[in-house]
Amino acid sequence: MIQLALVMFCCTGFLIGVHNDELMNDVCKVCDIIQEGEYSLKAAFIYRFTEYVDWGGLKNSEEFKIAILGDTPLTANLIDIAENVAVGNREISVEEFDNLNEIDDCQILFVSRDSTTPLQAILNKFERRETLIVTEKDGYGEKGACINFFLSESKIRFEVNLVAVEKAGLGVSSQLLQHAVVIGK
Repeated sequence: MIQLALVMFCCTGFLIGVHNDELMNDVCKVCDIIQEGEYSLKAAFIYRFTEYVDWGGLKNSEEFKIAILGDTPLTANLIDIAENVAVGNREISVEEFDNLNEIDDCQILFVSRDSTTPLQAILNKFERRETLIVTEKDGYGEKGACINFFLSESKIRFEVNLVAVEKAGLGVSSQLLQHAVVIGK
């Protein structure tokens, strides 16, 4: 709700010709802080997903790889988490990519809302791989992402597509599903 009010405030300033650069810079800083909070929360969710998803084919010696497709503030948040925790006994590596073709294997692929790569191309590339595809675009859960973030009543929520999770060869704990909007039953 605050985000919407700030966006409306910013737009109103432009529409009525307010050109107070200092005021607009302050508003933009507040928007950045709100966005940073959103991505801190999403990063925490993604880390928690690792506790409730089973990658059956992951070897004990492998590092846990999180790939991020597209520019997003989430990268810095996930790097902070990776420096302080592990997935089981595995170190976490986080890397951001601009191009889908640069991404090899990973356990989690986060597709930012700014990514221009078509979801179907992503799904085709990671078909039959144990990769949890996490997105943040409206409708992507229904279109085949394993997990999709969305806003509901000013809260970050997520949906889990059970068909997509099964196609990826992953297992999802019922504890995670209790907190999700479940689709693809």
